[in-house]
Amino acid sequence: MNRKKDIEQLFRQHYAKMYNLARCILSDDDESKDVVSEVFAQILADDVVLVPESEEGYLMRSVRNRCLNLIAHKSVKERVAKLLLDDADVILSEETDERLDRLMLLIEDLEPPIRQLIFRLRYLQEKSYQEVADEVGVSKVTVFNHLSKAMDWIKKQFKRARQ
Repeated sequence: MNRKKDIEQLFRQHYAKMYNLARCILSDDDESKDVVSEVFAQILADDVVLVPESEEGYLMRSVRNRCLNLIAHKSVKERVAKLLLDDADVILSEETDERLDRLMLLIEDLEPPIRQLIFRLRYLQEKSYQEVADEVGVSKVTVFNHLSKAMDWIKKQFKRARQ
């Protein structure tokens, strides 16, 4: 029981300094409090005997080391998360490439041929509705109608492929 009181006294005496050091290193209140608590929990669990002349140094070093370990652990977790995201991007990129290939094939199949031409001018050459209308020799409304029908047909083809 005397040991527990000694630890409580150490806690009261050094907590503020230990917390401030952890806060300085981690820049996070909750993590800093956790680190200080973990240091004292470890002292209790390992039955560490502290010499009064070096107890403050031991406590501060323990806090610093725990903070550095926490940062290193976070760094590893962040690197793993980044690698997983990069892998996901590659998978998504492959799926996107497949969809794009499928779209290009569907554009080739658009009927009537004027619809295919209008679609290509508008979406592949990025021309405005008016530019497409002028080039093909139709009204903007006709361009809109052909594009609307082309989009509906392409959507149906993609839905059919998923089923």
